Amino acid sequence: MKLGDPSLVKILEALENVIPSDLSAILDIEGTNQLKVRAAMGELASERLRDLYVDLDRRPTMIEALEGEEPFLADHETHDEPDTYSEVIALPGEHSCLVVPLRSEQALVGAMTLDSVQCDAFSSDQIRAVKGFAQLAARVIKEQQTLNRLSQQVETLALENASLREEGKEPVLIGRSTTWKRVVESVRLVAPTPTNVLITGETGTGKEHVARALHQWSARASGPFVAVNCAVLVPELALSVLFGHERGAFTGADRQRPGRFELAEGGTLFLDEVGELPLAAQAQLLRVVQEKTFERVGGIEPLQADVRLIAATNKDLTVEAHRSGFREDLYYRLNSFPIVLPPLREREGDIALMASHLIQRVRSQFNMPKLSITTEAIHKLEGYSWPGNVRELGNILERAAILAQGKEIHPGHIDWEYNASAQKSLKVYEPERSHSFQAPDEYAIPDELPRLHRVMAEEILRAIGESDGKIAGKQGAARKLGLPTTTLRSMIKRFHLKG
Repeated sequence: MKLGDPSLVKILEALENVIPSDLSAILDIEGTNQLKVRAAMGELASERLRDLYVDLDRRPTMIEALEGEEPFLADHETHDEPDTYSEVIALPGEHSCLVVPLRSEQALVGAMTLDSVQCDAFSSDQIRAVKGFAQLAARVIKEQQTLNRLSQQVETLALENASLREEGKEPVLIGRSTTWKRVVESVRLVAPTPTNVLITGETGTGKEHVARALHQWSARASGPFVAVNCAVLVPELALSVLFGHERGAFTGADRQRPGRFELAEGGTLFLDEVGELPLAAQAQLLRVVQEKTFERVGGIEPLQADVRLIAATNKDLTVEAHRSGFREDLYYRLNSFPIVLPPLREREGDIALMASHLIQRVRSQFNMPKLSITTEAIHKLEGYSWPGNVRELGNILERAAILAQGKEIHPGHIDWEYNASAQKSLKVYEPERSHSFQAPDEYAIPDELPRLHRVMAEEILRAIGESDGKIAGKQGAARKLGLPTTTLRSMIKRFHLKG
C-alpha cells in the first residue's frame, strides 16, 4: 500500500528497489516535539498512518537518532519505550528499524524510517545508500515548506491589499454633531489599548470605517487589518476560515492553510456581523478570547493569537443570547468596550458634511471633475430620514451624479422614492405553503426564527414529513431538497427545529 504526498511516495518507491522493507515512511517536523507522517508504503502500511503524529517526548531513542548526522540502526527492542508506529502497527518485539535524519542546510526538517519484521535486515551497503534518498527527501520537504510559507505570505498581502489600508494617512471620521463627536472621543480613547471593542448600530452607519480607525490609531497600525463577514460563513467551514486547517483535515484540504487569526497576527481582526457567527465557531472563538491560543482544524499544535479583536453587529446580542442564538459568555467577552454608532437621522448637521465628502469620492471614482451639488439639493437631503444611513446616502448621490451627467446636482436629481418604487415593482418569490402548516412529530419552528429562515425551515420540515421522517437515503428529505445529508442535519440543528 502507498499513501501520502505523491512526490515523497516516488522517493519511497525508488528506495524500495534498493532497500526492501515491510514499511518505509517519510515524516516532517511539527513544532518542537513531534513528527508527522507525510508518506508511507509497504506491506505494513495502512490508512491509519496517514498524517499520524509521532510524539518524540515518549521516544528518547528517536530524539538521539535525529540529533545525529548518520542513519541510526536498531535491530531489536533495547529500550523501554514505544516503537515509532506502536499506536497503529503491531511490530514484533525483535525487528529491524532504521531511522535516517532528514537535514537541509544542517537544519533538521524530518525523518525517514524503514522497518522490517526480520532482524539484521539492512546491510552496511544499504545503510550507506539510504543517505542519498534522505538528501532528496529533505530537499522536497524543504521546498514544500518554502512554498507553503510563500503561499501564506501571498494570502496575507492579498488580504491587506483588499482591506484598502491607507498607510501613513490619518483616518477620517467625518461629522461635527454632538452624537458623532462622542463616538470619535470613544474611538480615540480605546484605540491605543488592547481591549476588545464591540461596535453596534444600524446597517449602513459605518461600523467597518470606525473599526479601521481603531486599528490605525492603535499601536498595531503597522500590522494587518483583516476583516471577516461572519454573515457569509458556512457553518461547516467557519472554523477553517477563522482558524485555518491542516493538510488532509477534510476532503479538499490539499495543503495547510492559515486562518484569519493567523493572517491578522500582530494586527487587528474585525468580525463584522458577529451575531451571525455559527454557534460551533462561537465556542471556539470564546476559547481564543480567553486563552489567546487556538489550533488549526485537524491540528493539535496550539498557536498563539496575538490579535486585537474588534466585532460589530446590527443586532441586540443580549436578545440573541436570551434566544440562545448567541453565547452570553462570548458577548460579555467581546463587549469589553462598547461603541454605539448613531443613525444618520440623529446626526444633526452632519448630512451636508457627509454629502460633500461623498461627492468628492464620486468625482474621483466616476471621473467627473465638474461634479458639484447645489444648496437646494443639500436641503432636500437634510429633510429625509435615511433608513439606510450613510450607505444609502452614498448610493443616492452616485445615482444623482449619473443623472446630472457629472455636472451640478439639483433637487430633481435626488429621488429616494426610486428605491421604494423599484422594490414594489419586483415580484417577490414565496414558496406555496398552507396557512395551516403542520410540522412533523418531534419537530417545531421556533417563534423567534427570522422570516427568511422560517421559510427555509418550513420547506425542510415539509420535506421531512413527505419522507415519513427519513433524512437520508433515496426517499429521504435530503434527496428531495437536493442537499447533502450532512448539510440538512446541520441546518436542522442550526434552526433548532428538533425538540
